Parts: sequence; structure tokens; C-alpha cells
Amino acid sequence: MRLAPRLSLRQRLLLVVLLPAALLAGAIASLFVVRGTQAADDAMRDRGLAIVSFLAPAAEYGVISGNRGTLSTLIQAVLEQRDVAAVAIYDSAGEMLAVSGRPRLASAPRILAARSAQVLERRDDRLTMAAPVVAAPLVVDDLTATYISSVGPAMVETGWVYVELDTRALNHEKRAIVFTTLALTLGGLALTAILAVRLAHSVTGPLVRLAEAVSGMAEGRLDITVPDTAAIRELRALQRGFNTMARSIAESQQTLQAKVDEATAQLAHQALHDPLTGLPNRRAFEQALEHAVADSRRAGDQGALCFIDLDRFKIVNDTCGHAAGDELLRRIARLIRQRVRADDLICRIGGDEFALILRGCSVEEAMGIAEGLREAVAAFRFSWDARRFSVGASVGLVRIDGRMDSASDVLVAADLACYAAKKAGRNRVVEHEHEHPPGRRRSDQRDSDGAAHDDIPFARLSLFGQPVLPLREARHAPWLEVLLRITAEEGGEPQSPVELLAALDGGGAGLRLDLWVAEQACSHFGRQLAEPERPLARFALNLTRASIVQGGTYLDALHGLLHRHAIEASRVVLEFPAALAARFPAEAAALARSAHAMGCAVALERLDGTTAELLNTLRPDYAKISLKALADSYGLEAGCNLAQALCGMAHALSIPAIASEVEDELIRESLHEFGFDWAQGLACGAPRALDATGA
Repeated sequence: MRLAPRLSLRQRLLLVVLLPAALLAGAIASLFVVRGTQAADDAMRDRGLAIVSFLAPAAEYGVISGNRGTLSTLIQAVLEQRDVAAVAIYDSAGEMLAVSGRPRLASAPRILAARSAQVLERRDDRLTMAAPVVAAPLVVDDLTATYISSVGPAMVETGWVYVELDTRALNHEKRAIVFTTLALTLGGLALTAILAVRLAHSVTGPLVRLAEAVSGMAEGRLDITVPDTAAIRELRALQRGFNTMARSIAESQQTLQAKVDEATAQLAHQALHDPLTGLPNRRAFEQALEHAVADSRRAGDQGALCFIDLDRFKIVNDTCGHAAGDELLRRIARLIRQRVRADDLICRIGGDEFALILRGCSVEEAMGIAEGLREAVAAFRFSWDARRFSVGASVGLVRIDGRMDSASDVLVAADLACYAAKKAGRNRVVEHEHEHPPGRRRSDQRDSDGAAHDDIPFARLSLFGQPVLPLREARHAPWLEVLLRITAEEGGEPQSPVELLAALDGGGAGLRLDLWVAEQACSHFGRQLAEPERPLARFALNLTRASIVQGGTYLDALHGLLHRHAIEASRVVLEFPAALAARFPAEAAALARSAHAMGCAVALERLDGTTAELLNTLRPDYAKISLKALADSYGLEAGCNLAQALCGMAHALSIPAIASEVEDELIRESLHEFGFDWAQGLACGAPRALDATGA
């Protein structure tokens, strides 16, 4: 039984067939040998007893008369019988009267003790037997016969006959029986073995090929088939069924792979193209700009970058809605694409902003192309709902001639030139002057909130918390995202500090602001943890660009705050936009690794088709997707399809998906069908002020 698990199917079939056959053949052969040899022994014994039984009456006269000649003649007749080796006749006194052959005489007492025909012994290839010679009474008349019958015959032993039979022929016959039986048994077993092997091969051969084919399919080889040539009908049907299943799986896999390739190509296209205008997007633009700057430094190629910002676009959006704004952007994109050279690259980098990379172009040619574009946009008239609009284009131009160190410097310089065109009255082309240090973008120069980089109005800042609710498993407790709000100087309701954050973008003050938020949040939630009746699951902290770039500094300070307020790092989720992670991939990856090592979770917000690959490279703990933002950018149908695709990608990487900006109850009810695991927005819970006080 211990050996059985180690045996193959072929060995088990052979064992099942051959073992009973061998046992049965052995039993039959043994029975046949025993019965055959016993029958041969019985036949010789019976023949010997018949001989002595016949010889004893025949020798009566010779024994009584003592006629040795008669006895010798009788003995010679007996010796002619088969297997008779020696004959002897004794008188009543035990004296040998006649003998013939080469007897190996038994002891006289044993011979004389015989009272009937019997076997004396068997030894040295001889079988000895003896019988008494009895003198029968003489019947003279009927009176004597009547007397003998009444009193019984008076039997007188007058001598004995002794016969030895040679058993060598018998032994040879018995050996022949044994060898014949053994040969027949082995022949039968050999035939059985041949049939068993053929049967095992006909059964196990197809099954082994099926098992190998299944193993091959498990390894990914889906084009495997097995020959449907099994001798057994049922196995042949199984082979055909497997081939049908394998073909079906292969066809399904090809169909699925084609769909995956199509989806991959679509996502790859979406990753590098703007779905609204069909132009390359910001990511493709940044890659092309990097190549252009590298070529200008390495090979001395000259080119130019034009940063185009539409004038009066907001009027169209506000008066006629987003649909009109989208249509205007599509027409402007077609207009610009028709007026640039084949080697130039026009991209939409966001909102109403376009970027044009001119390759192999002198500054004079670049200025001419830029002026032509500006004039074409200014002459364009857009009609919508019986209204007619005119727009303009403020163009910032910067040379790509190897004098700037990086693509970011070129982009900042073009942005500054565009801002200068706006400030100078719009609808004009301004070339960047290299003596202006390209260290700040125009957003850094705005002070609409009245706050410089080092002048953060902490007194007007407060923290709110908005719940993030589970959609699939009720056992998951809701958690809060910490939101920063600012109150206007003249009072009123706290608002989102968009302009303040824009003014602080990239500066050291941004890190100071993030750490202030972390300190206030840790103080609040540390107190809450000390109150058993107010359980806390998790809270999320939003990060600005400064905290991503200086991730080590931020995490060191956060670690100290968590330790001071006795908060486990596993309760903290660090959240930052996917666009920032795409702009600073190395810094974002380092921050995510360090946060995970510390025990914090990471959430990537506002994912779209251009940043989907960050799910695989950063492996965040949560992926936040805004249906509202996707619908605004790509249209309702395309936005919903993209949201489902992003949820599918997140689930494939075991990343929970969070639906953000959920403001409609109907949308909330359908989030589960899109594949979302969590939801956040006004339909799930409005932001509420935390109990933390000012700095």
C-alpha cells in the first residue's frame, strides 16, 4: 500500500491485471501438478497391487509342491510386465523359493507379516509390495462345500510373493507433468502480460498525452492538440473533446489578446494624446521638448518653443457652457495644425493652452510662424447658438539653441514670455529675453491672495475633514481626508485656497504649509484617539509639490509628529495628484517607497489616461479617480469608459479605487458597477471643520 502512490497509471494497470492472473495461474498449476503426480503414483500402486494379487494365487501350486521350475516360469512372466524390476517367492517358513531380477529386498519379517496384498515401502526408485499365498481348502463333494460354507474357509498361508516396481519412469512422468504445467503456466502468463501491456498502452498512452497537453496549456502553450487515435472509443471521445476545448480556449485567448492589444493601443494613444482635440498631450510634449533641448546641446540644432494661451476663451465657456468651449478648442486645434510645418509638433498641454515645438527653425522663421498663427486665431470667428465670438492668442516664444540647461528651463522661459504677452495687452507674440532668469513661472509672480512665499496667512487657515466611504465591504471603516480652507480677509465662508497654493507652488513655503497641516491634523487626531467613544480609522494628508520634491524632509518631520501624538503610521494616507507624480517621477517614487517603509499608505488622486502607468510604477495603496473631471475632459461617454478602464487596471494590480468628487446620488448608486471600492464627495458626506485651532 505504501508503494501504490509511487506507481504510475501504467504500472497500476499492469499490477491489477497481472497479479491476479499470476496468483490464479499459480494456484491452478499447483493443483494440476499435485493431482497429476498423485494420479501417477496411485496408478503405479494399483498396478503393483494387481500384480501381486494375481501372482499369489498363481504361485499357490508351485509353493505347495515346491516346484521351483514352475515358479521360475511364473516369475519370468511377471518380469515381462512394465516397470517390474524384481520378483521373489517365499515358502511358509520364510525360505526364498524363487527370485528373478535385481531385488532390493525388504526385510523378511515385513514380507512375512503381510496378510493381504499391500505396499511395503518406497525407496531408492523402487516400490515394494507383497501378498500372502493362501492355500484354499479342497472341495470334494457337496457335503464338504456345505460344511466349508457353514464354518468358513480355513485359509492357510503357504508362502508369500514379493514384487519390486522401478519408479524411475514414474518420476520422469511426474517431472514431465511439472515441466509441462510450468511451461503452460508461463506461456499463459506471457500471453496475459502481452495483452495487459497492450491494454495498458492503449489506456495510458492517450491519458499520458492528455496530461502532457494539459501541463503544456498550464504553462501557456495554448496551441496544443492531441491525436484522436485512441483504440478505445471513450478515450477517443475524450481526446476529441480536449482538442475542441483547446481550440476554444486558444480562440478565446486570441480574441482576448486582440482586445487587450486594442485596449493597450488605445491607452497608449490616450497616454500621449488629448482626447478632445486629438493633439499630442502634455506628456508627449515634455518628451519631445527633452529631445529637442538635448539635440540643440549635442548637435547644435536650432529650434523654438511657442507657448500659446487663448484670449477671451473663458467668455465662451461661461456664456455657452463647456460644450461650446470644447468645440472651440477642437476648431482652434485644427486651425493651428493646418498652419504649421510637417516636422513641427503642436500639443495641447491643458485648458486653453497649446505648445508648438518648431524644429530646424531660426528665430526669424519662428517669429514669422508665430505671427501667422496669432493672426489666424485673431481672424477666426466662432458661432454658437446664434452668438458670434472672436478670440485671440498670446504667444510666448523662446529659442532652443543649447543656451538653456534643461527642458524645464525652456518651458519656464516660454511661460514667462506668454505671461508677458498677456500683461502687455494680449493677442501678441513676445520673445523671451535670456537675461531674465528662468527660475519662476508666471504663477509664481501672482499675488492675488496677497501672500508672498514666506507670508502664509496661518490665522485665516483652518482644517476640514471629508469622509471616504466603503462601497463593497461594510467591515471597512470610513476615513477622513484632511482639507485646507482659507477665510477671506473680510470674512465669509472658508474657501479652497487655490490661489494661495498656486502662489506657493514649488517654494519652501509649500513645505512649511504641508507640515503645518500635518501638525494640526496630528494634534487633533491624537486627542481623538485618546477618546474611546470616538474611534478613528485613517486620515489622509494632501501634499504639495514642495513636499514631493523634498520628501525626505517632510517624512522625517511627519515621523516626529506621529511619535509625539502617539499615532500609528498605518493610520496616515499621503495623497498627491497624479500630474505632480508624472512631472517628478523619481521624487514621487522615492516618497512612495519611504512612506511605505515608514508604514504610511499612499493615494494617487485625479488619475486619467495620461497618468495610468503610474499605477504600475508607483504602486499606490489607493487610486482616486474623478468621474466629474474625466467627463469634463473627455466627454461623458468617454469619461465613463476611461473610469472603468482605470478601475480595471487598479484591480489588476490589487489597488482599491476611490471615486472622488461624487456630487450626485444617482452617480453614487452606479459607482459599484464601474468598479469603485470607495467613494468621496458631497453625495457621500460634506467636509466638516475639525476641532484643531490655529497655529
